[in-house]
Amino acid sequence: MPNSMTGYGLGVSEQNGRTVTVECRSVNHRYLDLSLRLPFALSSFEMPIRQLFKDELSRGRVDIFVTVTTDESVPRNIAVDEALALGYTEAVKRLEHIAKRETKDLVALVAAQRGVLTEEELTEDQETLKSQLLEAAASAIEALKATRRAEGERLATDLRNKTTSFKKLIDDVAKRSPEVVDLYREKLLVRAEELLGESYPEWYDHQRLFAETALFADRSSIDEEVTRLRSHATALETNLSLTGPVGRKLDFLIQEINREVNTIGSKANDLDIANTVVLMKTQLEAIREQVQNLE
Repeated sequence: MPNSMTGYGLGVSEQNGRTVTVECRSVNHRYLDLSLRLPFALSSFEMPIRQLFKDELSRGRVDIFVTVTTDESVPRNIAVDEALALGYTEAVKRLEHIAKRETKDLVALVAAQRGVLTEEELTEDQETLKSQLLEAAASAIEALKATRRAEGERLATDLRNKTTSFKKLIDDVAKRSPEVVDLYREKLLVRAEELLGESYPEWYDHQRLFAETALFADRSSIDEEVTRLRSHATALETNLSLTGPVGRKLDFLIQEINREVNTIGSKANDLDIANTVVLMKTQLEAIREQVQNLE
């Protein structure tokens, strides 16, 4: 079964009082578009996370959110960037001199600036954190893939039903097509009688009627279009039973089907076929909208 591009996944890794959570949501997109939001302290792990998702997914807009929480009981080592703190302090003092106004709490102001106070991580803890992060990400991806599979099964079932209805419309067009030529022949006979009167038998004996009918049949023939439509519809059903990315292939098939339907509409010269073509286009648009959700 094909997969949907819509899904949700959540992965959690807990170790030594630290919890890493990776949450991901995916929606439709022509290609794979990853949007990753993670704490500044984890910026160095962005590429491994992106690669993990690229290895497992082929299409969809995926929003990934990473959070890390640590129990209060876990000791933390807070480092002070003395040079940065001194630079902020001197800058604030210069600003005080310019404004002729003193800062109420200079230390609090400087400490609040980004990079002045940072939580240090030991090298071995960085490796542990990376392992936790990738573990949570892998769990989130598996959960995401499971929801995409479930939604893909539902979409495939719906698309097969719509394709079956579309094939019935193809049968209606194929059945009506030969009748159009017979109706044209009858109308031509009636018109010949009205216009030619007594000369009508001579006109008929010289096979003018046959020639005109044959010319019309050749111009309005849709046998090739019907054959191709049936082939494309069968291919559509076949691909809906495959596992893996099929969305782009189905997009192409729908374009080809739409082209054949338009050709039938322009060649048919019959009200009943024209009405059926409208129904075919409506059904095809419903199929196209659903296919946009498949990976």
